[in-house]
Amino acid sequence: MARGQKSLTVHLVSLGCAKNLVDSERLLGLLSDLGLAPTTEPVKADLIVVNTCAFIGPAAQESIETILELSQRRKPGAKLAVVGCLPARDRSALLADLPEADLLVSRAEYARLPELVGELFRQKNPLRKKPFEAWPRLLGTPPWRAFLKIAEGCDNHCAYCLIPRIRGALVCRSLPSLISEARELARRGVQELTLVAQDLTAWRDGERDLGELVAALAGIKSLKWLRLMYAYPNRLTEKLVKRLAQTPKVVPYLDLPIQHAAPQVLKRMGRPYVDCRKLVNRLRKWWPGVALRTTLMVGFPGETEEDFEKLRLLVTEARFEHLGVFQFEPEEPAPAARFPDQIPRAVGKKRRSILLSLQKKIALAHQRARLGEELTVLVEGPATESSLVMTGRAYFQAPEVDGLIYFDGPQPVSGQMVQARVLKAQAYDLAVGLIEPKAALGSRASQL
Repeated sequence: MARGQKSLTVHLVSLGCAKNLVDSERLLGLLSDLGLAPTTEPVKADLIVVNTCAFIGPAAQESIETILELSQRRKPGAKLAVVGCLPARDRSALLADLPEADLLVSRAEYARLPELVGELFRQKNPLRKKPFEAWPRLLGTPPWRAFLKIAEGCDNHCAYCLIPRIRGALVCRSLPSLISEARELARRGVQELTLVAQDLTAWRDGERDLGELVAALAGIKSLKWLRLMYAYPNRLTEKLVKRLAQTPKVVPYLDLPIQHAAPQVLKRMGRPYVDCRKLVNRLRKWWPGVALRTTLMVGFPGETEEDFEKLRLLVTEARFEHLGVFQFEPEEPAPAARFPDQIPRAVGKKRRSILLSLQKKIALAHQRARLGEELTVLVEGPATESSLVMTGRAYFQAPEVDGLIYFDGPQPVSGQMVQARVLKAQAYDLAVGLIEPKAALGSRASQL
């Protein structure tokens, strides 16, 4: 706000995925530049911002519950802004059902925030309008890692998905803007940079593709790890995968949302068919040692027992290191919500449980195979179970979604990259011992 005007505070809550977190970090940077000081205590905030997720019904419900809870906790006179996916999904319903909100802003309107916030507090805003991606970020992650969102929106129009409606068509950021942001993050101490987008492999800047972007990012000296999430399976060509494998600093980890193995189900989903067994075999040939993560959907309309059996066989044979399973949610106005042959929820729930149980055994086998292995571990900080035990991640563990590594014995310092040997294994977590304990702070008992 302009000089001489009242000093204000803002409390921001971010819901949903890493892509939403990046937006939240930029929103907080933007609001800070407007003169609103961030606070972690909602009861002290003059402005409470909820960056919502509304990809599926449960996410939208969580967003609404969070909004109502924070509305009840705000101090007299405080304003409440609801931003992101929920206003884009159904603004008219929100206007009727959420009178608690003083401001509704979809992502497409973020560039107007300086003006809208100024109007909200009846104060003049001296800052000029500029693209949302040009505003600075206040990181919500530890200072040694960050996400880099390389594109916004999606052009795939899957039958079950609202993302194109909520987030808009695919818009790729330019290579120079991404390199500039990555250099700034590295200058601030970021060692691990995770690339995210709704469809990572769709990124283009003219004739330049994802391989060229990653190669340019690898040239930033102080970055140590580059990680890729949300790579569309049908675009993982031999040329691209081999280039990624040969690019220094790119960790051998790939997240590819397959969704299903049955051709007829993929066709109804509006997704291109890929022979997933062959794809997985090719990926492991082109990129030796790569850890694979995928997501699957069960209970899609018309999914037969034979279709589900194909999915179960894929999980058995592909032996993914990491696997997420979602149950189909009929989301209006997505076309699949009105498809015939809707699957009973109890059936979808059972199928999800079968796959997760199968994957747990596969994950445990992967973990046990690492016993005695020496790993480079990025130390994340104290465990939630005990502040006396430090946790970390290796190349095969993405932040926020995969398991953790717990240190047994001498404890390292947060933000370090250390060498450690695997001592114990569970399905999703590992216990390790430092190979060079002289750099440790002390000895602690393992939580495993």
